[in-house]
Amino acid sequence: MFATGQGRKTDATDAHSVALVGTRMTGLRPVVNDEQLAVLRILVDRRRWLGEDHTRMVSQLHQLLLELIPGGAKKDLSAAQAKALLAKVRPRDAAGKTRRRVAAELISDLERIYVRKKAANKELAELIAAIGTGLMNLNGIGPSGAARLLVEVGDITRFVHTERAGRGTSRRSTRIRLQSAGGPRRCREHV
Repeated sequence: MFATGQGRKTDATDAHSVALVGTRMTGLRPVVNDEQLAVLRILVDRRRWLGEDHTRMVSQLHQLLLELIPGGAKKDLSAAQAKALLAKVRPRDAAGKTRRRVAAELISDLERIYVRKKAANKELAELIAAIGTGLMNLNGIGPSGAARLLVEVGDITRFVHTERAGRGTSRRSTRIRLQSAGGPRRCREHV
C-alpha cells in the first residue's frame, strides 16, 4: 500500500487505499473540523514566530553592542536597557555610526515585538478561557504553552483510554526530562 520504488506509489492510490480501509472499519470516529482549534493553531504559531523573532533580534543586538561597547551588554537585555546603553555610545567612524543606527532600529523593532507578544498572549488567554480548560492553572503553563498543548493533543475525548492519549506524542521525552530534572519519578517505558 505505502511501498516506495517501482513507480507504484502515488498519492491517488494511497488516498484510495485509505478510503477503502475507512469504509470497511467499524467503530471509527468521524473527522470533525474544529474551527476553534484551527484558530488556536494559527494564533499559537503566530505567537511562536514572534518569540523566534524576539530571540533573533536580541542576538543581533548583542552582536552590535559587543562591537560598540567594550565588554558588550548583559545576557538578559530588554529594549529599554539596550536603549539606555546605546544613548551613551558616540561612535566617530562610519562603521560605528552604522552599527549604532542598526542597533537603534533593532531596539525599536524589539519594542514592537513586545507589544505584539503581549497582544498575542492576551488573545490566546481569552480563547483558552472560552474553551474552558484548566491548563493555565498549572504552575509554569502560560497562554502560549496551554494553547500549544491543546493544538498538539486536540480533542482528548477521541481516546478510548487515557493511557492511549500519550501515544504518538513526545510524552516519553517529557518523562525522561522530568526525571533528570528531579521531577516526579515515573517509569521510563514508552506508553
